[in-house]
Amino acid sequence: MSLRLASLFQDHAVLQRDQRLPVWGWAPPFARIRVALAGNEAFAISGDQGDWLVRLPALPAGGPHVLTVDIPETGERLELRDILIGEVWLASGQSNMDWTLAGSLPLTADVIATADFPAIRLFNVNKRAHLGPQRTVEGTWQVSSPTTVARFSAVGFSFARRIHRELGIPVGIVNSSWGGSIIQSWTSRSTLAFNPDVRPWLEEFESMAWTAERWKDMQRAGPDGRVTNYPADPGVTPESASWNQPTFDDSAWDTLQLPSTWQSAGHAYSGVFWFRRTIELPETWVGRDLQLHLGAADKHDITFVNGVEVGRTGRGREEQHWDTPRTYAVPAAVVTGRTLTLAVRVYSFLYDGGLIGPADRMRLRCSGERERPDSDIPLAGAWRYRCEHNLGVVVESHVMGHGERNSPHMLFDNMVRPLVPYALRGALWYQGESNANDGTIYARLMRDLIEDWRRQWGLPELAFHLVQLPGFQAAQDHQPDSNWSLIREAQTAALALPHTGLAVTIDLGEAKDIHPKNKIPVGERLAQSVLSLTYGQAITPCGPLAEKFTVSGDSIRCEFLHTDRGLTTTDGAAPRLFFIAGDDQVFHPANARIDGHAVVVTCPAVPRPVAVRYAWANNPEGCNLANQAGLPASPFRSDRW
Repeated sequence: MSLRLASLFQDHAVLQRDQRLPVWGWAPPFARIRVALAGNEAFAISGDQGDWLVRLPALPAGGPHVLTVDIPETGERLELRDILIGEVWLASGQSNMDWTLAGSLPLTADVIATADFPAIRLFNVNKRAHLGPQRTVEGTWQVSSPTTVARFSAVGFSFARRIHRELGIPVGIVNSSWGGSIIQSWTSRSTLAFNPDVRPWLEEFESMAWTAERWKDMQRAGPDGRVTNYPADPGVTPESASWNQPTFDDSAWDTLQLPSTWQSAGHAYSGVFWFRRTIELPETWVGRDLQLHLGAADKHDITFVNGVEVGRTGRGREEQHWDTPRTYAVPAAVVTGRTLTLAVRVYSFLYDGGLIGPADRMRLRCSGERERPDSDIPLAGAWRYRCEHNLGVVVESHVMGHGERNSPHMLFDNMVRPLVPYALRGALWYQGESNANDGTIYARLMRDLIEDWRRQWGLPELAFHLVQLPGFQAAQDHQPDSNWSLIREAQTAALALPHTGLAVTIDLGEAKDIHPKNKIPVGERLAQSVLSLTYGQAITPCGPLAEKFTVSGDSIRCEFLHTDRGLTTTDGAAPRLFFIAGDDQVFHPANARIDGHAVVVTCPAVPRPVAVRYAWANNPEGCNLANQAGLPASPFRSDRW
């Protein structure tokens, strides 16, 4: 066994300031290890399996430094360069935390273009769901620049940018997230076993995860180790073999306005669709290299120009490319005349499929005219399309165990455990959508996760800041059975634990998209919470949080924390979406008025109110209560009916 370091110790890494610094790795058994950093040395002896760990003295922010690790007796040596000391945060959760800056275009175009921050470093943990505890992760520290940040978490980067600007020190973000993941998968087995709400599920999993019957299914696993029911791409048929050619007559095909999904055109199934369009080129473009920007193709594509393949993205049953903008070079040899025929074959095995844009990312550009975007040819609009393969309605099935991200403690074992005990200031958490039906138990699950990670790292004061879920689905004023409201309530309840904070984002959702694109304010609100509660700046950490309710005659007075200089509304109108109920538990729309740091609520239909709710719906569009800092109030209820 040769000398090696744990996964996060690489060139360009950021190490946590003002904490003792664990450094660990592997070496031949019983070797003497020496670690040196910024004038400090530490020594250890590797164990009988080669494991070793040292703790270096705490350092102030600064750098760059060189970290060296060697075995004095053999001379074997590792050297890491460009190491910075600053603030390190773990960003975790599901797809909205993992959502990239590229996926948020065009909203993030300026953010990407101005992302030249050498002291901000980003580490993406590669996704993995292997059965059993893992020791390493795959990933690389990236220095923030316009060429590196596009594929990084939009929330994580915008958080890091504000923290770096405010504190003036290096910031490292470790993004360990996976779309569609449940909180139970991010929690250790030992913690799940003590939760009576999930223990039966854990026991059921353990009764079958290693059985011969389960592993018969594993023979049909995909290359990523997952066992799925996703239909494979049947391949090009004899009939469709010519659909990529410019001479093919597509006049009988239907027309679809792109960007769009084929489901929006009434094709409610997974499959393979072709999209074609012929465009006119300026005479000066003939015989020149072009750049084809298609926007995102959901999920895989093969793209042809004048019958020549110019690019493809995705293979097998990879899921991660559905929001990846496609940019392909079109060589001059293909551009032989004034017309250009584009043919795109899109394969989607689950959920939606199509060319989904956004529209302003769909364009054709002549190479060398980068400074003249006004000369681009827009590609959004009418395209011909036809289905090549109808693969039916696919309902995602999960076989618990190896390869399935939502097995108990699976992502903890694969994507968190190998990071322990890397020194951190805290964790950022954006998750809950996949637990939307677990509102009655989510508060316990959230508390368990926070305390679990603090125990794992041995840092009882590890900061933990959450994103409260935004609005989603059809707008409603009041929804008694709102499952997203229960998750928001459970997320707010986590503030009962010390060293926790909350970013309220009720105003940043999209009714028809569970992945709202306006991610930059989300990261900035997380930073607001952290700057206030973790770094002690004299700013308001978040929007108003209901604290106390007082019934007086026909009114209920709601008092709030974090009102800044007082309550207000975002539009200057009276507060909306307050509802009150009497003993009959029937809620009625209420009149609300601001009284300094409180809201007084009445309703003629409820002369003796006993309960009040605000913005209690999956998507309470129009809720407008805020503080003077412009941060929205968290939805709440006073009852527990």
